[in-house]
Amino acid sequence: MREFLTLTLIFCVNGISFSQNVSDTSNLSSDQLMIQADELKNQFEHAKALKTYNILLKRDSSNLKAMESASDMYAALGEYGNSIKFLKNYLIKDSLNTRILNKLALNLQQNQQPREAVNIYKRLLKLKNSNFSTLKNLADCYWMLGKRDSAVVYYKVADFINGKSLITKLNLSQISYLNKDLSSAKIYASRGVELDSSYVPLRRQIALVHYRLDEYKSALSHYNYLMEKGDSSENILKYAGACNYFMGDFEKSIPLLSAALKSDSSNTETLFYLGSSLSLSGRPQEAIEIFNDILYKLRPDSSLLYKLHSQIGMAYSDLNKNMTSYNSFAEAFKYNPKDSKLLFQMAMVIGENKDKAGFEESKKLLERYLEAIRPKGDNLTAEEVILRERAKMYIERLKEELFMIE
Repeated sequence: MREFLTLTLIFCVNGISFSQNVSDTSNLSSDQLMIQADELKNQFEHAKALKTYNILLKRDSSNLKAMESASDMYAALGEYGNSIKFLKNYLIKDSLNTRILNKLALNLQQNQQPREAVNIYKRLLKLKNSNFSTLKNLADCYWMLGKRDSAVVYYKVADFINGKSLITKLNLSQISYLNKDLSSAKIYASRGVELDSSYVPLRRQIALVHYRLDEYKSALSHYNYLMEKGDSSENILKYAGACNYFMGDFEKSIPLLSAALKSDSSNTETLFYLGSSLSLSGRPQEAIEIFNDILYKLRPDSSLLYKLHSQIGMAYSDLNKNMTSYNSFAEAFKYNPKDSKLLFQMAMVIGENKDKAGFEESKKLLERYLEAIRPKGDNLTAEEVILRERAKMYIERLKEELFMIE
C-alpha cells in the first residue's frame, strides 16, 4: 500500500495566506481533488474540505467552483471575513452572478456589515432578483441600521410575495409596536397566529400587544398557552400575573408574580402588582412589607412612588391604622397632586379619629375635593359622581359632629 507523505504547504490564494499540513496529493488530478473535497463537504467535514479546496486553488486560482465552495466552508466555520474575500474575487470574474451576490450579502449580514449588505441587495433588485428572501433580508438590514420605515416597506413587499411567512408578520408587528402603533401591531401578529398558532414568538408578541392595549383576557389566553408549553420565563410569569391582577383574580396573580420574582427579585413592576394583589385579597400586612421593600431598597421613580404610597394608604386603612394611612395618602398626593381622589381618601381616614381636629381636617379635605372636580362639570366618571355625593353627605355629617362638640 502506498504511503502518503505529510507536507507543510505555505501558499497564497486570492490575497489570503495559508499554512497547513496536508497529505501528499501531488499524484491527484484537479478533478480528483474536487471530488475528494466535495465528499468531505457532504460529510460536513468543513475544515478538511476547506484544506482540499485551497490546495486545488493553489494549482488553479481561477477555479470558480472551488472558490465558491471554499467560501462556503469559511462561512460554515464562522470565518465570514475570508468567505467575503473569496466571493468578491469570484465577482471580479463574474459580476452578474446573482447566486454569488446573494451569498455575499448574507455573509456581510453575518459579519455585522448591514450597510454593505444593503448595497448588494439593492444591486440584486436592479438585476430583477426581487424574490422573497432578497426583500426580507434587505428589510432585516435596514432594521439593523435603525431605519424602521425602510424596513417596513420591504417587509410588506416580502409579505405580499409570501403571504404565509410568519417571520415577516412578526417583524412588522414588532416594528409597529416600537413605533407605538399598537393597532397595526395587533393586526400583523393576529394574521400570523391565524396561520400557525403554535409559533411561539408570535404568541409572545400578540400577548404583549393585547396586554399593552389593556385587553387582559385575550393576553392571558396567550400567556396561559405559553406556560402550558413550558415557558416559565420571568416576563411570561410577570405579565400573566399582571393580567390576573387587573382582572381581579388575585388568587391566581399572587403565585405567578411570586414565581416571577424568583428570577428577578428587584423588578419593581412585579413587586408592585404582587403587593397590590396581596392588599386587595385581604392580606394588607404582607402587602405593606412588599411596598416598603420597593420604597427603601429599590428607589423607584416618582410616578411609581405615587402609586406605592396610595396602595400603602389603602392597606393601612384596612388595618385601621388611620394616621399612618393618612400620611401615606398625603405622601402620594405630594407626588401626584392631580389625583383628587386622594383628598377624599385622606378625609375618610382622618375623620376616623373622632376628634375635633380630625373632623375639621376631614371637612376641609372634602371641600377641597369638591372644588377640584367642579371644573369637570357634567364630565365626571361614574366613580367621581359617587364620591361627590358621598363627600356632600359627609360634610353635612361632619358639621353636625362639630356642632355637638362645641
